[in-house]
Parts: sequence; structure tokens; C-alpha cells
Amino acid sequence: MKMIDPLAWRVWSYARKWNMLDGLVLCAVSGGRDSMVMLRLLSALGAEGGFHIAAAHFNHRLRPTADRDEAFVRDWCREQGIPLTCGAGDARGFACREGLSVEDAARKLRYAFLESAARDMGADHIATAHHREDNAETVLLHLLRGTGLQGLGGIAPVRGAIVRPLLETSRAEIDAYAARNSVPYVEDESNRDTRFTRNRLRLEVLPLLEELSPGCGGRIAAAAELLREEDGHLRREAEALVPEASDGAVTLPVPVLERQDKAVQRRLVRTMGRKLGIELTKAQTEAVLSLKSGGCLDLPQDLCAVRKPHRLCLKRHAPFPPPLVLREGRQDWGRWRITLERRTGPVEGGPDRIVLRDTGGELTAAAWDGTGRLAVENGSRTIKRLFSDAGVPIERRREYPAVLLDGTPVAVLKVAVDRACRPQENEACLVITWEPLRGEAPR
Repeated sequence: MKMIDPLAWRVWSYARKWNMLDGLVLCAVSGGRDSMVMLRLLSALGAEGGFHIAAAHFNHRLRPTADRDEAFVRDWCREQGIPLTCGAGDARGFACREGLSVEDAARKLRYAFLESAARDMGADHIATAHHREDNAETVLLHLLRGTGLQGLGGIAPVRGAIVRPLLETSRAEIDAYAARNSVPYVEDESNRDTRFTRNRLRLEVLPLLEELSPGCGGRIAAAAELLREEDGHLRREAEALVPEASDGAVTLPVPVLERQDKAVQRRLVRTMGRKLGIELTKAQTEAVLSLKSGGCLDLPQDLCAVRKPHRLCLKRHAPFPPPLVLREGRQDWGRWRITLERRTGPVEGGPDRIVLRDTGGELTAAAWDGTGRLAVENGSRTIKRLFSDAGVPIERRREYPAVLLDGTPVAVLKVAVDRACRPQENEACLVITWEPLRGEAPR
């Protein structure tokens, strides 16, 4: 390949190392200096490198000048004959609805647009203009917020379809390339706003660090690359020890877990969660590891962890419906059809029938939340203990519905009814009958 510009040659070499540039590459272009340099550089490389480029611009509608930026990108791509697709979204509104910061909301909307545009265009890669100082800023930001090895690895060169061909390029090199090649760009005034943590790192902290230790930005980025490699190695080792998910569950033999040191144990648990589509936090990981034999722990996204003497299992259970206030007649709740009747006289309970005194209080059907006590023949017992006495496996206990009286558990189907709520002979009572709508009820 004939190269005149030295930066183009280095970017081409780096991109080839990571297989970034082939087929159709969709360039994410804001109109700022970094993304315009990337678009100009990849346009020149594509002519000789055998790949094609297109551009994508997302308008976050966060600034009065946002429409100006979009028009600038449209005009430049039209002049250069580069295919362009544009999108827009209400980042502030999305942030309010989802409880996110405006920065996080903008990022989510932008990447969702880029991925959609890449699918529509049949693009093989999505190129973003992250450079070396961006990587150093990311490492520092993660360090300030608290992180592990993965966070200290900074920005990955490749993440799925996302590629970063400028990741080893410095900001000074990008400036010089823009000047040499008269690359036009627009300035985003919000990038000077030091109320944003990342801007303050870029404008104040990193320059000070460079004064104290010239070249530290490059060294931080180099350290991040080493940590990414080590993190990748440890991740692969953990994945080799953890079986694949089967029927919505990942099971690890306890001896495999216990012969590892604590650092590897944490990785094994996180890998189990990852194979079920969830990234466990440090606190969640530690909570799973702290389970003793017979312990059970609810996790986000309808997962639970169950520890048995010889195995640790992370499994996905069907989501539970919200609590339902019971009324006379029939009501459907989750997998159950519930019939509530008022009667007088002796009525026997049964496996599918709960009989309670009619106190006039509010009755609610709900999934058992792991708490509560019931008074039974041999005294007050936790519901957990009653499940154990009944031989119900830990992982199936939340399948057994509870009945709450004014918010307090008074019965669990097939397990027990609180003695204080059982009707006396010839006393008005409520009969709650449970019929499974589909599948089998707990046995």
C-alpha cells in the first residue's frame, strides 16, 4: 500500500492487527475534530485498503448548535460522496424516563442508533474516534469511581462490531493531521464545560499530570492494554471451568469452586452470571460466595443462586407477578386461577385450599419474599423452617404462593396456615382455592 502520511500508515497497521477494516465500515461522525479526522483518514485508506466507508451522525438535541453540526456533516459527506445516515433523539427526556445521567442517556441512544444503522446498511464494523487520551481519561474515571481489572483495562480496541482505529493515536497527532490535510470540523461548546467530570479530567487533571510526568497519558494507555490482556486471559480460564447454561441454569461443582483462591472464585461466579446474561456486581458476587450449604439468594433479572453441599447453581426462574388483592369470585394470578368464597361452618383445608377466619382485613396473593413466621402446632416457626420441614427444595420455594392479611403472611399454599387465622367451628370463613392454569403446581 502506498502511504504518504505517516499517521495513515500507523493507523492502517494498528487496524490490521485487530482486523478492523474490511467490508463496509460505518464511521460514527459527530462533526468534531476527532471524528472528522477519522472519516478523512479512513476515506483515504479505504481507496487503497480494499474496504468501503459510510458515515452516521446522531443528533442528541442537547445544544442550540446541534442542528448546525448535523448540517455540517451532511454537507461535507455530500461533497466527498460518502453515504450518510442521520438519526436524532431526545436525550434529556430519555434520561428522565430511565433515571440516567444525560451523558449516559446520550450514549445509550447514540449506540442504539449506530447498531441499527449498521444492520440496515449491512456494515461489518462501526468505527468510533476514541484516541489515546480518551483511553487514559477512561482509566482514571473508572479508578475514581472504583473498579476492578476490567475497568482498569480502559477502552477495548474491538467490542463486538465497534472498532477504534485511532486508539493508539495521540490528540497531538490528530491535531497535526487535521492541520496537514485541512480537515474541517465544528467545535462542541459543551466539551469545555468542566461541570462534567470527564471534561474536567481532560482539561485540568491530565494536563497537570503531563506537567508532573510528561508522556503519562501514553503510559496509562499502555498499562491499560496490559491489564486488558491479563483480564482476557483470566476470563478465558474461568470460562473453561464453568459449564455452559442448560435449561436456564449454570451449575458448578463446589470442589471446583473451593480449590481456587478468592480472586478466581469471584471470576467463576461472575462467569456463571455472564453465561445467563447478567453482569454481577462486586456486592452480588460476594453475596453468592458467602452462601452456605442450603442457602438461596435472589439476584436481578429473575435469577437466583442456590448452594447445595456439592454444587452451586445460578438459575433463571419465571418472573413472579405483582401481588394481587383477592376479591370474591375468580381471579387469575400468574400460573394460578384463584377462587375466593365466603362460607359458614366447618370447612376442611387441603393441598389446594386455604381456609381462613373472615376478619374483614385485606387478603393478598404474593410470591414468598423469604421472610415471615407462622404459628403452628409446635410453636412459632419461620416460613423458611416450615419449608425445610416439608422437604421443599430451596430453589422451588418461591413457586409456593403466600397469602397475606393486611400485609403480613398468614398462610403458604401446601405448607401451613397460621393458627391464629384458622376458623373455629361454625365461624364465618374464607375459602381460597388454587387451580394451576398451565403446567404443574408445586408438589
